[in-house]
Amino acid sequence: MTADSDAPHLVSEKNPLPGDIVLRSPRAWAPHLWWIALLGGGGGAAFVWLATPHGREIQAAWQLGLKLLAFACLCCGIAFFPWASRRLYWLLYVPLVFFTGYVLPRISYFYYGDTARVQGDGFYTHLYLLLYPGIVLSVAAAYRLGGGSPGNCLKIAVNGVLIVFSGFLDIMWQLVNPIPIPERIDAPHIAVFTGGPISFGATILFALAHVPIVVGVALLPLDRWIDRLLGIASSARVR
Repeated sequence: MTADSDAPHLVSEKNPLPGDIVLRSPRAWAPHLWWIALLGGGGGAAFVWLATPHGREIQAAWQLGLKLLAFACLCCGIAFFPWASRRLYWLLYVPLVFFTGYVLPRISYFYYGDTARVQGDGFYTHLYLLLYPGIVLSVAAAYRLGGGSPGNCLKIAVNGVLIVFSGFLDIMWQLVNPIPIPERIDAPHIAVFTGGPISFGATILFALAHVPIVVGVALLPLDRWIDRLLGIASSARVR
């Protein structure tokens, strides 16, 4: 038995306690943090879906900020879910039903039915604002329910977003598809920082600049910080 502030919890059917780090916190608010964050994220996501434009272009910086804030709240809701136990694996059926019952049929329609491509913004919305974030959150939830620590759960979610915003997808879109590489890449999430379209070479540099950020996030002692936030001594963690 060794103390390790960033070590993952070991969870079994007979010994689920190490995964329930939130429930062992002396803070009265700790067990409620997950559903408060989940409600905030759900409310933010509903506002984004109902009250902001569905499109590829970023019309205002606050819209991007609101989307990221809603996603961050959902991440916290998952990371601080207090019952990390393999018995709750059935919760992972929820995103599968959502993907199968709504997201994938809609995306399939854009390919098979919308041959005129009149709903291009709708395709973008469902693919990049629903499907990809949903996959990231599902992976984070699976890790957390399997006994993963809150800090590492947050790292999975954060780096999942960083990878898609890094420009890596924009580079690979040009390489894996049978199209010529353009002189300039017009990606709204990159233009927010660069002020407009940039060359393909500059996009590669933009993506490479995210590598140390992703590594830095992966190395952050988030679990140690969360221990302090929840008032739990580092020695309470067991590997």
